[in-house]
Formats: sequence, structure tokens, C-alpha cells
Amino acid sequence: MILPAGLDICMSVRQFFEFRGKVEIPRPEQCPRRLECGSDDPLWRNGSYARQVICWGLLFVLSILRFRCRKCGKTVSRPYGWLVPYRRFSADVICAGVDAYACGETSYRYLAGGLSDLEFAEPEMNIRQTEFYADALKEGKIAGAATGSGGYRPSYSTIFYWVDFVCKRIEAVLQQQQKELVRRQKSLNAMPAENAVENPNNWKAQTKDKAEDLDQLTFGTLAAEILLGSNQRVWERLRAYFLTKAESCRDLLTDTCVKLSSTQTFELKLC
Repeated sequence: MILPAGLDICMSVRQFFEFRGKVEIPRPEQCPRRLECGSDDPLWRNGSYARQVICWGLLFVLSILRFRCRKCGKTVSRPYGWLVPYRRFSADVICAGVDAYACGETSYRYLAGGLSDLEFAEPEMNIRQTEFYADALKEGKIAGAATGSGGYRPSYSTIFYWVDFVCKRIEAVLQQQQKELVRRQKSLNAMPAENAVENPNNWKAQTKDKAEDLDQLTFGTLAAEILLGSNQRVWERLRAYFLTKAESCRDLLTDTCVKLSSTQTFELKLC
């Protein structure tokens, strides 16, 4: 089972580097399967495993802690909240790709180059400005020269998968967004008419259904801007919102079973 550490513990790759990689991950206070095993005791640490992470063209390795219930024997891994299960790219990079394809005319090949260059990231995400980056680079803990452009890049097919993954689930996301707008007492009238919104890349879709999904992706991005009150890093902020505040807490970037240990109150802040 995956039980991610709260975003309030470490909210981004940049913050991880500011902490010099020394982030204390608390052990779960109860077994996530306590209804089945009946244990209310805290879990015990049960080793770790290495995980590669690619963030804006830089590759590094970190350790993910595992914990074990002494009664039922089941283990729980606790990755950082800015990681996506079973994907090497950090959540902010994936969300940046979805944002870009939702809001402007572009191509998967063009995005493959842009998402491998830290210079294209928001300034507050630039980990090169941290002391730990320079130290880790000298020690060989960070790599960033795997391609001719000097960075680890996603393939254009990988970016297609990210966008396609969200598109195939966009209808359910839109339904939940509308519920959240009502919960937050925000007027649905502020949203444009759904049939009037077009994705600038929908003309490249091979099927009518895919073109409609892309249009909904753009509409969902506009709805998220209203919900979040911001048009910056929309899908990253929306993912954080769904993980921490939404009625149905889940990760928008994976179908993997992810559980939260408790309701969180994290707010993704922009510098």
C-alpha cells in the first residue's frame, strides 16, 4: 500500500533540496488496514528502497521508507507527496506538460525539450539555487547530461501518455470540480459555456472522442482556475487540492491505490 507523506511535510523538489534531503517522514500511527487486522499500534520501520526521480532534466536518487504492521504483517511505503507512484518524473513536471497542452497550441515533441530544461520551470522551482544541489552535483548524486541538450527528457510518447491519462478521466474530474465549487460557495456561472471551449490542439486528434476529451481538458483547466483562484501551475495546484481538501481525496495522476493517513490542510503556495 502507498501512504504518501503529507505535502505539509515536504511540498516540492525544491523544498527537498532546501532541506538537503533530510526530511523526517513520520511513521503511520495506525495500520491502514486496521479494520481488517484490528491493530491500533503504530507501524514499525521496515527498510527502504531506492527511487529515481527526474525533475526538469535532472536525475537523482532518493530513499523511500517502508513501514510494517506487526500484527498483520502488511507493509506500507511512504513516498513524498510530490512523487507519482511508478513514474520517474516528478508531479510538477507531469502537470506542467498537461497545463501546456491544455492551454496553448504546441506539440508533444516541443514539450519533450521544454520539460527537460530547468530554465523553463518557475523560478521558485529552480533547485540549482540551493546549496545542496552544488554539493550533490560534486558528489555525483545528480546527473543532468543524458541527452544532447544537457538534460534527461521525457519522450514525446511519454507526454502523450500523461495528457491521454488525464483526458480519459477528465469527465470524473469535472464532476468533482463542480462539487468542490459548490462546497466552496463559488458561482458556477463564472465558468464559460462548456460547448464554447476548444482545446487549441484538438485539430490533431485522430478521433472525435479524443478531440472532445481535449476540449474538456481545457474546460477543466479553466474551471480549476476558478476553484483555485489562480492561473499559475494549475494542474499541480489542482492535484494538491484533490489530495488534501477535496471531498474525494485522490491523486489525479495515477490509478494506483493511494491512501492518506488523515485529512490535511495543505495549501500550495506560490512565491
